[in-house]
Amino acid sequence: MINIKENEDLSKLNHSCAHLLAQAVKHLYPNAKFWVGPVIEEGFYYDIDLGDEVIKEEDLPKIEKEMKKLSKDGKRIVRHEISKDEALEMFHDDPYKIDLISRMDENEQVISCYTQGDLLIFVVDHMLILLKN
Repeated sequence: MINIKENEDLSKLNHSCAHLLAQAVKHLYPNAKFWVGPVIEEGFYYDIDLGDEVIKEEDLPKIEKEMKKLSKDGKRIVRHEISKDEALEMFHDDPYKIDLISRMDENEQVISCYTQGDLLIFVVDHMLILLKN
């Protein structure tokens, strides 16, 4: 059995799919707030706060359809390294991001963000954690 976390190509693929999922969910649920969404052995997951909304089994085809639509628009995923101060300013209105950023030591962790169309994703050491429109 292949461990997705240990296979660099599959890890990159799942990381990109996680970005795509985040963008699709954010389009369909504009108030969604994301905490962590790392690549794991089985693929990836996201902790998502939808407030009073809940994603149900019947919502999955709608999310998948949005992911397929987004995957065809040709948007590139572009990585940018940022300072801790820049991250705090960029995500000042999101308590989940501020909590994580505040606990980081930028001398020990690479802080970066990815842009993908209308999506801004916050990343630490290549672990997808947060996003913002």
